[in-house]
Amino acid sequence: MKINTMRIPCNNFEESENFYTQKLGLTKIYGSVSDGFVGYQLDNAQMIIEPEEKGEFESGRYLGFSLEVEDINAFYARLKQEGVEFTGAPEKQFWGGIMTHIVDPNKNTFSIVQVESKAG
Repeated sequence: MKINTMRIPCNNFEESENFYTQKLGLTKIYGSVSDGFVGYQLDNAQMIIEPEEKGEFESGRYLGFSLEVEDINAFYARLKQEGVEFTGAPEKQFWGGIMTHIVDPNKNTFSIVQVESKAG
């Protein structure tokens, strides 16, 4: 079994598309603002941004997933300089990796990690 798709609710679609495409640098594989959804390819899954549905699929919450990057400190510094919001600086974790949490334009929060074998 493997993860196939992660859905992300948004209330500002154009700003969200810019964030995930331009700031995070994800590869868009289908959809557009006018379609009402945009799909991105990750190494092992797809991520879709789509309009929130009040009471059902709302933005502004912790999404419960982590994206892995090779150099979390460089990633953090670059995005911080571009005005991206984080909950704090990357910190070494008890499990050996390094982690921070990023906040998207819809106040959705998810983790950014650098895994143990690469964190040294």
